[in-house]
Amino acid sequence: MSQLAERIGISESHLSRVEAGLRGMHLSKIEALANTLGLTVGEVLTSELMGYMPDLGPYTPPKGSAIEKALTSSTQKMFKVLTGVMSELDITRGDPIIAEMKPMPLKTLKMGDVVVARLFPKGSKDGVLLLRQYISPNLLITNSLEQNTLPLHILKLKIEIIGCVLR
Repeated sequence: MSQLAERIGISESHLSRVEAGLRGMHLSKIEALANTLGLTVGEVLTSELMGYMPDLGPYTPPKGSAIEKALTSSTQKMFKVLTGVMSELDITRGDPIIAEMKPMPLKTLKMGDVVVARLFPKGSKDGVLLLRQYISPNLLITNSLEQNTLPLHILKLKIEIIGCVLR
């Protein structure tokens, strides 16, 4: 494993975390990995091999706070942003966000809306919470200088849009 890590230009511990699904890899490193293994980038990035890390985690406002009371009686929910996938929109790692949580038919979305989506990779029954930007007619994208991933085609993958971020 150390030789592979060295050939693609990352540390062995980084490669171990990528294999465990705990870290991502920059596209240039994925290209180096593909070249080293004699594969195409497309073969390396097949949806079966690609792990999806959650972009959002639960956020619990302080007990008794006005935010907690307001959220109790609404369809809105708070999340903590876990990744930098929307940094170009000034939504960064560690930020709390509020989303209107109701199923969102595609026809109600506007170009550029930031949405909360649940992706169900093969073998997952719980799904992974993603933060993405909607691009009409059927794409979800990241918008970051540091951490962009491939666009997700809503109709080709098992994805449901479950909320829209309030901005």
